Amino acid sequence: MNEQLTHEDAIMQDAIRYVKEAGTLIMELMKMPLHIQEKKNQADLVTEVDVQSEQLLRSRIHQDYPDHWILSEETDGGREDSHHTLKQPPAGYGWIIDPVDGTINFIHNIAHFAISVGIVKDGVPIGGVVYNPVTNELYSGQKQGGAFLNGRKLQVGLEQDISQALLATGFRALDWKPNSVVVEQIGRMTGKARSVRIMGAASLDLCLVASGRLTGFWHDGLYPWDVAAGMVILQEAGGVLTDAAGKTYALSDDSLVASNAIIHRELMSLLK
Repeated sequence: MNEQLTHEDAIMQDAIRYVKEAGTLIMELMKMPLHIQEKKNQADLVTEVDVQSEQLLRSRIHQDYPDHWILSEETDGGREDSHHTLKQPPAGYGWIIDPVDGTINFIHNIAHFAISVGIVKDGVPIGGVVYNPVTNELYSGQKQGGAFLNGRKLQVGLEQDISQALLATGFRALDWKPNSVVVEQIGRMTGKARSVRIMGAASLDLCLVASGRLTGFWHDGLYPWDVAAGMVILQEAGGVLTDAAGKTYALSDDSLVASNAIIHRELMSLLK
């Protein structure tokens, strides 16, 4: 067996173990009062649960893979260049972590949030794990190895045109204001797509496209930790991700359009 593949299989198994451990921690902390802090504004929040989940994940990775680099939301998200860190990515294996994707949902006790862990090699995503500890749904994907939900192989939906498509989008924190471009984009979908959802956790939204529950998803201003895990899962399930111009999506891009591939051109046309 290929030695590199064996090593990457082991990394994936460890990633699954780490997110389950973080999930157990989060479920325990949910029983306690929350201390909430604003980052950019009232739509961009952090709790001690985000911080403790990230600390657990980083400590496990440092312990087991001391030569791997880590990019994570609460540690690196305040850096001005964090969005573009992967334009010139570090060499070797790296971990890209969102300890609680969907913090506002978490705060409001809505069961649509997840721990997201993406694994990259020389800047290229090769694996991802997205785990919702409330529903116990664990999505995983490995480059050239398929995508799975709790061990069941995933495939994107087969909707043939936008009229059959259930779509999702989201606001970045700075776009949560009147006359936002997202509101205009949703308006363009009205009467054309089956409907549009705003669910507030990009990693899970990508996984919902991978599982065929959603047909497409678009969002501006996402960070690598929002996307690194979910993009591998979606691609391995047969989906496609591009930027707003239609180029293959890269983790340093500022816009993302994802779909089951069949409706992608039509979705892109509506967004333009």
